[in-house]
Amino acid sequence: IDHYAIRGRSTDNIEQLSGGNQQRVLMALLPDTPSLLVLEQPTRGLDVESANWIWQQLLARRDGGTAIIFSSAELEELVTYSDRILVFYAGRIHEVTDVANVSIDALGHMIGGEFDAVH
Repeated sequence: IDHYAIRGRSTDNIEQLSGGNQQRVLMALLPDTPSLLVLEQPTRGLDVESANWIWQQLLARRDGGTAIIFSSAELEELVTYSDRILVFYAGRIHEVTDVANVSIDALGHMIGGEFDAVH
């Protein structure tokens, strides 16, 4: 509880905790060195402090050798924390690019299906 800075009573059910504290509990339950993590919107609905804490934990795992695949509706989060981006549109992969080769604006066009606008 202390290591993951979970706020609440140790007798609380997870449902009684805030979204940020629920995410901290889930991080505490993960193995220390998984080879792969697949996450769907890991910071959705979290306050800025909790979201930053989650990314600190995920980046530490990445630096320890864990591969991380995540989805996010937050374009800034995608370009800040990704090495490569896959853009899905209409159920298909339409673009695979290194994050250094794409701007937030171009990414916004791509997820809206406007691929000609960025090429």
